[in-house]
Amino acid sequence: MIANIIGFIIGIIIAIPGTIFLTRKYLRPRHEMLYFAISLIPIALFYIGFAYYYGELAALDAEIIGVIVFSVLALLAIQLHSSILIYAYLVHAGWDVLHEIYVSSVAGVIPWSQVPMGYAAFCLAYDVIIALYVWKRCSIWQSDKASVE
Repeated sequence: MIANIIGFIIGIIIAIPGTIFLTRKYLRPRHEMLYFAISLIPIALFYIGFAYYYGELAALDAEIIGVIVFSVLALLAIQLHSSILIYAYLVHAGWDVLHEIYVSSVAGVIPWSQVPMGYAAFCLAYDVIIALYVWKRCSIWQSDKASVE
């Protein structure tokens, strides 16, 4: 329980002052959107690391599928509309929570890896805050994108 509380608090700290304030201050709107889109890829890659760390190599297939899904969502957000990022971050939050409760397999067939205690709470806080921020910034990002094209 304490790990989840600490994870949640750290997720808030990293999301707001650690990510939002810095990207908004130092990046132009288009580059800020690109940052949040591209960030989906490495946060999905963490699960491959967890599979290796916990010795659950049978879970690599599911984790690689996750990386592909989040990579495609990132590319679609860049190419089509930044609002796709809202859903991508919310889906990632769900992905984190399912790993935390350690559903040992997807549909009883595809095994996947466990995550460190408190990691899902951290990601839940981070992903939901970023999804809300993306929702708030979408119109600015889209107008900046239109002005560049």
